[in-house]
Amino acid sequence: MEILEVITKEVFEREVPAAKMPERNTSVFSRLQGMMTEAYATVEERLLPADFGWAYEGDETLRRLCVRRVCLDAFLRTCRSLDLVLTATGFGIVSTESTAPASRARVDALIEETAVELLLCTGRMVTRLTRLSGWGETEQARRTVTTLFHTPDLLLMYTTMPLTTRTWQTASGRAQAADALLRAEISTEYMDELLHRLRTSTLNNADIIIYQKCLAFMGDYISQSPEAQPHPNRKMLRQLTEQLETYTDSYPTYRNSRLYHLRHASRYENKKQDPTFFLV
Repeated sequence: MEILEVITKEVFEREVPAAKMPERNTSVFSRLQGMMTEAYATVEERLLPADFGWAYEGDETLRRLCVRRVCLDAFLRTCRSLDLVLTATGFGIVSTESTAPASRARVDALIEETAVELLLCTGRMVTRLTRLSGWGETEQARRTVTTLFHTPDLLLMYTTMPLTTRTWQTASGRAQAADALLRAEISTEYMDELLHRLRTSTLNNADIIIYQKCLAFMGDYISQSPEAQPHPNRKMLRQLTEQLETYTDSYPTYRNSRLYHLRHASRYENKKQDPTFFLV
């Protein structure tokens, strides 16, 4: 709860400028106190367990990201239910008949913009957390980094899609489908190892080559028309296999996988004395 103690009205308004109110007006900030508590509880549930609270002491960047995430999340949870309206100085709460509500379009646009900022902030927190000793072994890490395409900034780097809450939702779903295709190419064992190394920030140079090729494949798969079933880029998949098969010694987990043994299993050879010949 230490994070909540540093979130003052000034800090909150710095992170959510749209909610800035006159200096003595604390109505919005006061009503958000309960939501901030819930927002911080979400951080502990989804990202950083309570027993990792010490992490903030040694990482000021992580602390700032957590503060920002709590502020953005609390505002998103509250802005509609508090009847917030757009005024000349920011957002206020409807209290008199002379206060005209903001148009629904403007409020919706603000909510979407804030939600995207929350996605980016969360992604940056996850990237920071992967460098934190022990975090990659937590349940939060396993639930957060479920595919290699794990943060919203990757959508901007590897696809042609703009980042919105809807496109990120679509991308997350397609990333799961792309993950299944990649597992059939690089083996489930090696994909699981890549995910663990991603969560613990321990990818080596050989891993990074595969990781980047996987991201390129996933980006191509995600970018395809949302109205149609995407088709896997076979050329990209072949390039992955070629990398693994050419430099097998650099990928021991793949070399020991069931997929590798299936690919290299000895084929039956017909003998003259066999009563039946098999064509394979």
